Amino acid sequence: MNQESEIPVCKLSCHFLRYSLIWPNKNEELDPSKWFYINQLLFIIFVLTPNTVLLFIHLVLSQEEGLDLSEDLAMVSSLLGLVGMMAIYVIKQKEVASLLLDLRDAQTYGKPPLFDIVNKKLEYFTKFVFFYGMFGTSVYNSIKIIDISECRKTRKIRETCGVLIPYWTPFDADDWYILTLLIIYVFFFVATIDRGVLCITLQVFEIACNIKLRIDQLNLMLLCCFNDRNLARRRLNACIYYHSALIKYCERFNDCYMNQMFTFLVLTGTICACLENQIIQQHNVGAILHICGWAGSLFLACVSGQILIDSSTSVGEAAYNSKWYDADACLRKDLALVIMRSQKALFINTGAFNVLSFALFVSVMKMSYSILALLR
Repeated sequence: MNQESEIPVCKLSCHFLRYSLIWPNKNEELDPSKWFYINQLLFIIFVLTPNTVLLFIHLVLSQEEGLDLSEDLAMVSSLLGLVGMMAIYVIKQKEVASLLLDLRDAQTYGKPPLFDIVNKKLEYFTKFVFFYGMFGTSVYNSIKIIDISECRKTRKIRETCGVLIPYWTPFDADDWYILTLLIIYVFFFVATIDRGVLCITLQVFEIACNIKLRIDQLNLMLLCCFNDRNLARRRLNACIYYHSALIKYCERFNDCYMNQMFTFLVLTGTICACLENQIIQQHNVGAILHICGWAGSLFLACVSGQILIDSSTSVGEAAYNSKWYDADACLRKDLALVIMRSQKALFINTGAFNVLSFALFVSVMKMSYSILALLR
């Protein structure tokens, strides 16, 4: 992509997604080369598949020995679900890049007020969340390393103590040289997947905030629409076209992220329940950090949906507060249609889970408690 078409919206999250191999190089964001997809295939064959097999073997052996499966189930659910989210994201990457490019358009309707300030704050927030994720992963792994001696005393199967996830190996991995290599290898494998999904959730939040900026701009346009009788028709037409464009943006937004958010919500309820069970039975500090990360990501996604719902319904209020009473009957009829359409809120669809909102956050947390009750 050339300099003129560079995407400033979600710039940092796209940069971090590149580390997780699910965002192409800067010069091919709108048209990824074949090597982008080859990298995905190589990662699946040589990294994902071996780790998944070893994790499943650990799960089966733990079940045979009657051990607590909370951590195994949480990790298996995380791994399969997160990889599924990343795969869907790669398939939709071109559509996401195209949407981001349209959101930065400052020629058709001008740059929204506070555009630069809000996106700068979003960049700082993205950095904070990203490094919190890396910090949490590091602390979780550090706790595993500290507990190596205790793990070796209590283990009943050939478990590789010290690695980030429950791990079985067909060879003796207690040698410190081999163990160190395994710890580093598994850490970077898990970090690659975790930060990828974390950045996808952050990107949903950033896009929702940028659409809100444009809705706020539309509201200002509506308030000033009838200040000049001679320009009223032209201004109202511009508002109608802008409103229609924003509705299409949200439709594309849903198309890009609906399946990913559905997968994410299914995962979160299951994983939180497993982690809650792990905390109750083992008093695991690492599990507390883990569940905070998942619950925080869920809350961030639900905030994104609530932002769209609240901001989109404000369009009707802005139209009503304009000087519509100075307009002729034809303009008032058109404005009434804008008000009627604004009563139908814009949202982020999640399939069977309905739409992202604060109510959905509560529902998923209740679901996790129900699953916890079954595990207990």
